[in-house]
Amino acid sequence: MFYAPTYCLFFMTLAWDFVKLILALMGKRDKTYNLILRLIFELSLIVLSVFLIYVSINNALKTPEVKSVDVEIPNLKKDLKIVMLTDIHLGKNLHENFLDKLITKVNLQSPDMVVIVGDLIDTNPKDLKNYISKLNDFNSTYGTFYALGNHEYYHGINEVLDLLRKHTNMKILVNQNLDLGFINIAGLGDLAGLNKGLYAPDLARIKVDLNTSKASILLTHQPKTALLYDLSDFDLVLSGHTHGGQIFPFMFLVKLQQGFVHGLYDLGEKTKLYVSSGAGFWGPSLRVFAPSEIVILNLKGKK
Repeated sequence: MFYAPTYCLFFMTLAWDFVKLILALMGKRDKTYNLILRLIFELSLIVLSVFLIYVSINNALKTPEVKSVDVEIPNLKKDLKIVMLTDIHLGKNLHENFLDKLITKVNLQSPDMVVIVGDLIDTNPKDLKNYISKLNDFNSTYGTFYALGNHEYYHGINEVLDLLRKHTNMKILVNQNLDLGFINIAGLGDLAGLNKGLYAPDLARIKVDLNTSKASILLTHQPKTALLYDLSDFDLVLSGHTHGGQIFPFMFLVKLQQGFVHGLYDLGEKTKLYVSSGAGFWGPSLRVFAPSEIVILNLKGKK
């Protein structure tokens, strides 16, 4: 519970030390001058620290803001409005009340479909049994599509899948493609499955049922999947996992580890990747310069 204040005070103190260093290098050693400056700065330090603590915690706990992104898809025969959610992390810090607010906000967007791209569950699946069925309250034309994230593996992947299959009507895509008539939507097993030996990514299995003459979307939780596999058969790849870095300056480490942080990227001639910063958070209740989001993807056929 003390992580947020500790983090904020550490960086504000670091800033003060930097100012002192600059003053020393400039030869500003007058005691009266330094005393007045120190008083002003330390008062500012307290005010800014309190403000940063409040904003950082609020950014983590609040219902995410809606972000709209337009994407052109060459083979798309009709426009499609997709709500994209990732990294909800239900169970430890975010619970039923958060899910209720998320569903309400998503339904106000009147989407054609909802996709949940991993890290939905972050606790023992039994702890969610009383309210996980609320996922059925998402309203859309084509339904809700779900792909695995790494945290589902950490809490018993078979138990997670069993819970979701029994209590929700989501279309669970594990190395599977669904042909909706005018578009393909596929979900790839998470990279965590390679170490766990369960539900590892199997792109070849997906491609067996993939009609490449149609527009195709791939849900894959970790964006670095795009660096490890040939995803050129897909028009749009949707990922999460990074949380946009969640806490400054960790986005730079995320970039090194995943290759992507947040936003829309071109992977090739036709393939685009969108990496969401996520709806929830992991670890401390803190988001610094990495706000959460509900993403509205407005897909349009290329003219």
